[in-house]
Amino acid sequence: MYNRSMRLHYHFFHIIARPFLKSFFKFEIFGIENLPTRGGVLLMTNHASYFDPVFIGAAVNRNLNYMARATLFKPEIVGKFLLSMSAFPVNVGASDTKAIRKTLELLKNGGVLNIFPEGTRSVDGKLGKALPGVGLIAHKTPVPVMPVYLSGTRSVLPKNAKMPKLAKVKIYFGKPLDMKSYREVKATREIYDEISEKIMEGIAELQKLDEAK
Repeated sequence: MYNRSMRLHYHFFHIIARPFLKSFFKFEIFGIENLPTRGGVLLMTNHASYFDPVFIGAAVNRNLNYMARATLFKPEIVGKFLLSMSAFPVNVGASDTKAIRKTLELLKNGGVLNIFPEGTRSVDGKLGKALPGVGLIAHKTPVPVMPVYLSGTRSVLPKNAKMPKLAKVKIYFGKPLDMKSYREVKATREIYDEISEKIMEGIAELQKLDEAK
């Protein structure tokens, strides 16, 4: 059934990707019931592979927007494709106020947005620290903030690898984090840092859940 919240071509890729990934990568989805069916949602996901957005998009049955590193939008033909798939650029390592404004507006209008809080792919599979702007965004938006953990995508396409390989992939959607106590106090760098740590702790808990299976 066509989900009217999705762009038509996005829906086309979605209905093809999910069965393909389940067949070739034994793709499993856990906790998707934690994702609200409407309204703004901010997903915070670990990052291990260029394939991560493909698996996340296949798991979420809503039009999913992506904040992606600006360098990925070159050459132009790649940039146009990413924009058509609801991705938009952010300058990692700099204060990109334009990207932050777009993020907050998108969430305010009921969109679902995925952010990779570490900002770059993990080399060894270990979780890193969240970028400074992550806590700021989570503080300024009233929408649910959900930790998400992807397992196995690093084996599919590790950093610096040329060709993908077959590997089992799983994705875990955690329950929304309790942000009330942070959002009720004055915004400071320390508060932003605490929020960022809480987000990475939430992802780490899902990683433990995966390791226990």
